Amino acid sequence: MTVQSYTIYPTKKHNRQPPPSSIVLHGLDLLSSPIQIQNHRFYYPASGAFPDIINNLKASLAEALELYPPVTGTVIDNEKGETCIAVDPEHILGTPFLVDTKDTPYTGDAEDLSPRTEVLLAPLSSILAVKVTQFSCGTIAVASSFNHQAADLRGFLDFLELWALLARGESPDFTKIPVDWSRTPGQYFPRVINQASEKTCPSPPPFSVSPTPVTSAAAYLLVPSVFSRWKFTKSSLEQMKNDFSPSASSDQSGLWISSGDALAAIVSGVITRARTIGKVSRLEGRSSEESQIEKVAMAADGRERAVLAKMSGGHYFGNFNNLWSTEISRSDLLSSTPEAASRIALAIRSGISVHLSPEAIARRIAFFDDPENTQPPGRIVWAADIILTNWCRFDLQGPKFDVGWGKPFSATSGGGTVFPPGYCLMTQDKESGDVTALITVEHAGEDALKSDALLNKYATLQAAL
Repeated sequence: MTVQSYTIYPTKKHNRQPPPSSIVLHGLDLLSSPIQIQNHRFYYPASGAFPDIINNLKASLAEALELYPPVTGTVIDNEKGETCIAVDPEHILGTPFLVDTKDTPYTGDAEDLSPRTEVLLAPLSSILAVKVTQFSCGTIAVASSFNHQAADLRGFLDFLELWALLARGESPDFTKIPVDWSRTPGQYFPRVINQASEKTCPSPPPFSVSPTPVTSAAAYLLVPSVFSRWKFTKSSLEQMKNDFSPSASSDQSGLWISSGDALAAIVSGVITRARTIGKVSRLEGRSSEESQIEKVAMAADGRERAVLAKMSGGHYFGNFNNLWSTEISRSDLLSSTPEAASRIALAIRSGISVHLSPEAIARRIAFFDDPENTQPPGRIVWAADIILTNWCRFDLQGPKFDVGWGKPFSATSGGGTVFPPGYCLMTQDKESGDVTALITVEHAGEDALKSDALLNKYATLQAAL
């Protein structure tokens, strides 16, 4: 059937304080190009007629857009050269809402379920786009695409949860909707921000400041990659954490690691080993051969670490995923022993303690607020050998995403097939406790990654979607 196309505009049901006509984005919003965050949710067949379901989803989306004005706007550069979200009437262009009906049954996620498939969003693209698909078996997919410069995953999910609540016919909780839409994260760390601003701080890793604006990504990020998905069951995660925890006989006994630390350790090791066995070239942006270390970068939501309350719980809409990195011994990463993996996990745990403290977050904010670093724009850059994104804390198929006929039975980060090399995205099924890790590597390292003994000990390769 022909895909139906609608444009959704915000309602005018609520007497809310209007947002500023322009919301200048923070440096943390502009860490990346305008890439997408995708969320695909799959629901069992609904009892109502499909046209009624679509009308309810459109109406509730329109109301959610009213309560989240930035999602209705357009990312532009203003007359001062600042990147901002324009929310004036001229730039509220409507949210694309596509509807498709397939004559084939549901078999899993696919790229064509997304409302848009390009890696980089074109200028003046809508911040949000939606596509709803009904399969011949009755399964319904609700796929959303969001401009990452407008918010991180936590902000995106706050909006999607509100949309789902309204679709269920429930009243919004206004205490969980931001009143202040400005991108000023420093206001939540006032004391430590002032302390950080009083002294010159080095660039927080993995960041540096280029003398001139940088207009292209590091060379190694542009190399084509291949990805595979691996399932770690709840029991295998527990076993891995136990195997990687420091033994009582070691000089590090008594130190604690999380399951997430163990996951990060095994993924970092397998990527490093696969690259070495596959003789992957060290291009610009990677650590040098002589350094004997690999830089592992991770992103973590910093809202709950705010010195002042009310940053978490839906109160800050924007990007507050704090990117940090640590240097790991290459010899440990190349080893397949539990002892080496334990040292890697402990290094990651130590990095989290150091780089995600309120003081470290405040220094990072001060770094991005300093005109010496931000003017002219485009000079803050970062590089790492391995990039890890852990979404396991988010219940992507929980009851908060029930849109009127039950919670989703599955949720994914989209059916895309283009990812940077040396990347891993981890998600968790909260009911089973199982974790799925999407792992990428350059093509030359594919065979070595899939045959890695330590990875295969704890995880099972999943069939391609």
